[in-house]
Amino acid sequence: MDMKENQFNIITISRQMGSGGTYIGYLAAKELGFRYLDREILQQAANKLGIEPCILERYDGRSASLMENIVQSFCFSTPEMPNLPPLRRPVYNKDLFALEEKIMKEVADRCNAVIIGRGGFYILKDRSDTIHIFVHAPLDYRIETIMKEQKIADEREAKKMIEESDHERTKFIRDMAGTDWCDARNYHLCIDSSIVGFPDCVKMITQLVKYKKSDAIAREIV
Repeated sequence: MDMKENQFNIITISRQMGSGGTYIGYLAAKELGFRYLDREILQQAANKLGIEPCILERYDGRSASLMENIVQSFCFSTPEMPNLPPLRRPVYNKDLFALEEKIMKEVADRCNAVIIGRGGFYILKDRSDTIHIFVHAPLDYRIETIMKEQKIADEREAKKMIEESDHERTKFIRDMAGTDWCDARNYHLCIDSSIVGFPDCVKMITQLVKYKKSDAIAREIV
């Protein structure tokens, strides 16, 4: 048996907006000495495409609306029309998802890493060296968190941001992967950060990684 297949050296973290999942992932990576990948994935994708990362941000982790797709078709398919951008290949959601999938798999083959979002739980679902985490929290807790983090005074504004984020992420994963990103069956561990708290969330994740590693070693010896 190839020991590499049992290293459990990749953690994917899916998280609801305002749950603190991104920060928890960062802390877990720091604690374990793992590489941390969030926006770096977008940066690598932009480099491979030869474009600025800001161009990809509108597509990252969200599905284009029907109107956006129609506008893209006109902008990039009909160079004879006036007042349009120069002809170049458009970036579609599925193209970006496939490229980010390639980047994640390349990273997973090279080093220990914590990968944030972007459907990582689905992309790496068949790898035995990967642990999938879902961080969630009640809406009221997330609203309070977003208001503090982004200095938003209006509770309704924070609630709208969260609801839009939840909707976009749900639609994106459904469109790209055909599954519900909030389904606990997609993950090895689901954590309510409002109950557990950030330090203990990190502790649970790191302990799970260590347990998986020791269990793999024990099975290898047997």
